[in-house]
Amino acid sequence: MNNDLSQATSQAENEGWPRYGRALLHSMAEVRAETSDGVHPLLLETADYWLSLGLAIGTEQPEAAVRLLRLIETEEPERAELTTDAKQFVTEALG
Repeated sequence: MNNDLSQATSQAENEGWPRYGRALLHSMAEVRAETSDGVHPLLLETADYWLSLGLAIGTEQPEAAVRLLRLIETEEPERAELTTDAKQFVTEALG
């Protein structure tokens, strides 16, 4: 049964990968529009890395994640916009 659960989890993750990719592309649309096509793969790979890093920090060290967000977005309106963008990304990536 454990193997069945692992296979089901793996299949769900594999099916979610394209959806995550589309969400990443959508969220990067403005940046991609301002750069040449040749650098898009590098930009997306970099964004994926930093998003994964942020998720790992947020999961393993939530207090540190809060502190980092405060450092990154010192202006309250920018933090509110980031929160809205994050909610939209999660909805788009995970449904």
